[in-house]
Amino acid sequence: MRHGCASIVDPFMGLPTHLNYLKRHGVACYGGDLLEWFVRVGEGIVVNDLTILRDSEVAEIVEMLPGRIYSLDLFKAWEGVFFTEEQCVYLGVWHDNVRNLRSDGQTGLAILGLWRAFCYWLQKTQNADDMQDVPPSELAWSYIRQTEQWVIANMRRNTVRQTDVLTTVSAQKADALFLCPPARNSFRTADARIWMWEAWWQGNPYFTIEHAYRDSLFGARAADPPAYARAFSSVLSEAEDYPLVIVQTTEQRLGEVEGLVRNARSNVEILAPHPFEVYLIATK
Repeated sequence: MRHGCASIVDPFMGLPTHLNYLKRHGVACYGGDLLEWFVRVGEGIVVNDLTILRDSEVAEIVEMLPGRIYSLDLFKAWEGVFFTEEQCVYLGVWHDNVRNLRSDGQTGLAILGLWRAFCYWLQKTQNADDMQDVPPSELAWSYIRQTEQWVIANMRRNTVRQTDVLTTVSAQKADALFLCPPARNSFRTADARIWMWEAWWQGNPYFTIEHAYRDSLFGARAADPPAYARAFSSVLSEAEDYPLVIVQTTEQRLGEVEGLVRNARSNVEILAPHPFEVYLIATK
C-alpha cells in the first residue's frame, strides 16, 4: 500500500481474507485459485458487497429441512477416522443445504462459516479435554452468523475466478501482482483442512489435493528444480506489464526464488519481518 497501488491481482489467493482486508482499504482486488471452495469464499467476502445470511437463512443451512432428501452417507468414509457418525451426517446435511442457497455471496459466507466449524472438530480431536462439546447445529450457527463481519463494499468491481495462474495474471490489468506460489511438491504436505474441505464441497470424501493440481503449472510436472524454475519464470514473464510484483516466500526458500525474481526485474527490495514471511518487492 505504500507504493500507492489502487488495484491488485493474486492468482494464488487461497483463503482470501487478505483480499478482504485490502478491499476494506479501498483496493480493487482480483483473485484466482484452482480450489473451488477458495473461490466460493471469495465470492462471499471479496466480490459480495451487501448480501449477508439472516437468521432464517442460517436455520435452513444448519439442520435438516422437512421434505428434502439428504445424502446422509456421503461422508461415511470419514467416520471413525476423523469424525463421529453424527458429525459425518451433519457434513452431508450442510453440503446439501449450502448448494440450495440462492446467491453466490450467501454460498461463500456459508462455506466460510462451516469451514470454521469443521476446523473446530478437527482441533477437538487433538485437544478433546480443552474444548467444549457444542451441538453441531449450534456450532455452525455461531460461525455462520459471524461471517456478516466480512461483508463490506469498497465501490470497486472486485472479482475472483477458478482458473490457472497464467490465466488470472493475463486476464486483469492492475497496479500490483501478489505471488505466493506453492513450494516444490508442496501438494504432498498440504494442510489437511484445505483439501478435506475441497473434498466436502465436491461431495467426494476421497478427493485429494493432487486431483486439483495434477495438470497445473506448479503440479507434478514442476517437481524437480529446473521445471519449477521454468514454471516460476513463466509467471514472471506473463507479469511483465505489472508496475509492481510482490513475491512472498520464506527464508528457507529465498535462495531458490530471489534469483528468478532478479532475472525478471531490475529493482528488488527484500522485506523479512519473520523467517516464514519474506517479501520480495520488485519494480521495473
